Amino acid sequence: MKKPRIDDFDPNAKERKLNSSMDNFPTIQKPSEGPIQPQITRTVVPPVLPVPLTRRKIKQRHPFDIYEDQLEELRKLSVEDRMAGGVGSMSAMVRAALDAFIAKKRGR
Repeated sequence: MKKPRIDDFDPNAKERKLNSSMDNFPTIQKPSEGPIQPQITRTVVPPVLPVPLTRRKIKQRHPFDIYEDQLEELRKLSVEDRMAGGVGSMSAMVRAALDAFIAKKRGR
């Protein structure tokens, strides 16, 4: 059983100050009445890729199975390309690799 503090029952005792974990926080104040200045953020727009002379129709979502390590390397290359200021399109990388593979197989 807890032992009661005698000071808690004495009407003439000095009032204790209660502590709070928020004692060191700044006080909330009314905002100033001046005009609000919007913060302007500048974004870097990646350069537009050149359009090939012959338009090629893109086939949407054809499932192919690839290995996990291939996908991971493709993701890494995409991030590196974005950090270097490029677009980082994994689809564009795969299409370029397929073009190179087909050209090599056809002897072009």
